[in-house]
Amino acid sequence: MTPDTYIPYCGMPPAPEDWLTRWTLEPELLIGLFLAAALILWRSDGVSRQRGLAGWALVAVLFVSPLCALSMALFSARVGQHLLLTLVAAPLLARMWLHHVPPAKVAALVFAVLFWVWHSPQPYAWTLSSDLAYWSMHLSLLGSAIALWAALRHSIAVRPFESVIVLAATAAQMTMLAVLLIFSPYAWHDWHETAALFWGLSGIADQALAGALMWVAGGLLMLAAVLLLTRRFFRREAA
Repeated sequence: MTPDTYIPYCGMPPAPEDWLTRWTLEPELLIGLFLAAALILWRSDGVSRQRGLAGWALVAVLFVSPLCALSMALFSARVGQHLLLTLVAAPLLARMWLHHVPPAKVAALVFAVLFWVWHSPQPYAWTLSSDLAYWSMHLSLLGSAIALWAALRHSIAVRPFESVIVLAATAAQMTMLAVLLIFSPYAWHDWHETAALFWGLSGIADQALAGALMWVAGGLLMLAAVLLLTRRFFRREAA
């Protein structure tokens, strides 16, 4: 397939009147989700299994539901998809990672690099021209986020101060990217600059909305993570 005829994963940007009909039911995706669910059922039990399946269900919704198609039209929808993937689904899935976790600061650095790279203009444009690039983005973001949350769950018991610093640094780097998106004088992604017009948004407005989501919603999710990890620490201390 030539670049001129390539259709990005999740399809071309939908119009507002038909996006709710745009479900992604690719056989390869459904098989991958089935195998992931089977792995969760095999490798976990109890609370870990319940939360792992909840994380899996959210991942399935993000890529099967019309949100996947909407993310082809609006950069703000894509950012929302990434926030749910890395800050909600990943912590749930991280409960299954019990051994040989990486150092929290290393995991945070890898996640930060990938988060910035994949939202930058050229790498992001690559994801719209190749299925390989599309899945490289999402799998690397999810994998690095799972590693980060698993590392934080482990380190909060032995290095609580370092864990809080790592979380604060992760929140700070996401805030910096959000600020750049909000106050940039030009749209970073030509694809969305055109597609957003059909949704009544300019490229700049769509990008600013993406930055606001990253700043506000991302910040609230990170705060929730701090509270949950702190609760976990004090429960261990009490025990």
